[in-house]
Amino acid sequence: MKAASTKAAGTKYASFGKIVFQIFSYKEHTETNEYAVTKLQTVIAPSSLQYLGNELESLELSINFHNAFCDPLEEYQNLKDLAKKGDPQKLIIGEKVFGDYVIESIEAQYQKIDVYGKPVDITLHVKFTQYIAKTLQKRNIKTTKKPVAVKKKG
Repeated sequence: MKAASTKAAGTKYASFGKIVFQIFSYKEHTETNEYAVTKLQTVIAPSSLQYLGNELESLELSINFHNAFCDPLEEYQNLKDLAKKGDPQKLIIGEKVFGDYVIESIEAQYQKIDVYGKPVDITLHVKFTQYIAKTLQKRNIKTTKKPVAVKKKG
């Protein structure tokens, strides 16, 4: 593993669950923050807006799997498997813990392939979406009516 020599050159590492990957530069990630605002139509113009709250954050990241520190195809497959499960994982970039995220999309670019057809270098553009667990509220509904009996024909 060439982590020591690569790390000295300013390369950062990140992890999603148990998968560790190289990031070209910490400045390359993009965060998107959206806010739910609805337009309320009124009889008399102008319409009004109502702020409903924050939407889930999304984070886009360019990552690299190189055969100098891992099996690129195996790690890419592991990342796709995590995405298919949809289970939230901790996203850590450098030393910063961003929280629980799921993978929304993966775009792969095979940079180099060896003479045997195995990938040497795969660059991925991954879009992560924030995961916030919500508990459903249950209500017990009491009814005053008794069930109606249905008569059988015959």
